[in-house]
Amino acid sequence: MNPFKKIVIEKLGTPKRLFLLGSILTLPFLFLVWMSFYDWGFIGVLDEMIGAEIHEERETLLNIFFISITRLGNPIAIGSLTVAVAWFAGIHRKNKKIALWYVITVVFGAGVMNQIVKFIFQRERPTSVEHLITQGGYSFPSGHAMGAIIVYGALLFLIIRTYSSWKIILPATLVIVPLIALMGISRIYLGVHYPSDVIGGYSLGLAILSLSLGIYSLFLTEKEIKNDEHSN
Repeated sequence: MNPFKKIVIEKLGTPKRLFLLGSILTLPFLFLVWMSFYDWGFIGVLDEMIGAEIHEERETLLNIFFISITRLGNPIAIGSLTVAVAWFAGIHRKNKKIALWYVITVVFGAGVMNQIVKFIFQRERPTSVEHLITQGGYSFPSGHAMGAIIVYGALLFLIIRTYSSWKIILPATLVIVPLIALMGISRIYLGVHYPSDVIGGYSLGLAILSLSLGIYSLFLTEKEIKNDEHSN
């Protein structure tokens, strides 16, 4: 097992630590929830300031780039990725447990939970800037930001859990981590979310992913842990 995988699985991957991490990661989300009761207060002012700075950078090539990035978080893209990952993990790698975990995490974490929270807060989308794409529904928290953390973050964990070679883990990390960041930026750039929507989505997404990982690790057998240690 390479050192990075050892840290992820043995040091950070214990159920107790993952549940604790999940609780801590909800704090930015809970702060924004609290601010929402005061009509967003100074957070709303910061949203407008930060959003305006980003919107000033709009130009044709960036428009095309961020529209392409944001499409990777659309339901069709996420659904296709989920099916492909589940097939690869469950059939090709013969690890049905992690395949099932991935599907459940994506469906309930990135799908159901986001819609429930959006319905509770019913924050309207930005109206002071042109929307470069058509987007319905409510604004807080950003479903794309939340989904990026859960869907692509869970994919990265699955890769780390399945392989030990740096030749696979490093390129995957260098692609997935920037993609998650760009997904959130794209939502602000395109005018369909406030920065606080994205922060809230990231925070809640990280918390849900941590809790899901904690639950998954509770069901691992000693044999499965040893198999992970010797995976290639």
